[in-house]
Amino acid sequence: MEAGTVNSNRRLRPVALATLALAATLMLPWPTGLAAMSQAQAGEPGIRDLLQRYSAALESLDANAVKKVQPSIPADNLAKAFKDMRELKVTIGDVRVLSTDGVTARVSCRVTQTLTPKAGSKQTSAVTRVMRLRREAESWVIDAFER
Repeated sequence: MEAGTVNSNRRLRPVALATLALAATLMLPWPTGLAAMSQAQAGEPGIRDLLQRYSAALESLDANAVKKVQPSIPADNLAKAFKDMRELKVTIGDVRVLSTDGVTARVSCRVTQTLTPKAGSKQTSAVTRVMRLRREAESWVIDAFER
């Protein structure tokens, strides 16, 4: 196992474990290292823009900024989780647009996040997720995560 990778058999500090669990639940995973997507894969340039805006918001550790791109997220819970973090790095790869009709879209991707808590050591996790997007005004927002 690679150093810094979360191992479910290893005991983590309660704060770090709670923060990681919240991050996974809220889908804190997102894109500074957004993997290259062709226009055909992206379905629309706005989807790529959304992923980049979401990543920047998460990495800023600003719950209100995240809420702008994911309106349904409970910002209070997210703000509490961010208080325990020193840094959050997010990378998205294997991005595939599963469907889009111009108003809604489903996107699958592999999300890798590296969380550096204020107390404890850096932890990395990776998971494949499917998210639902919806067009709001002139841009896309994250509506929900399926898995």
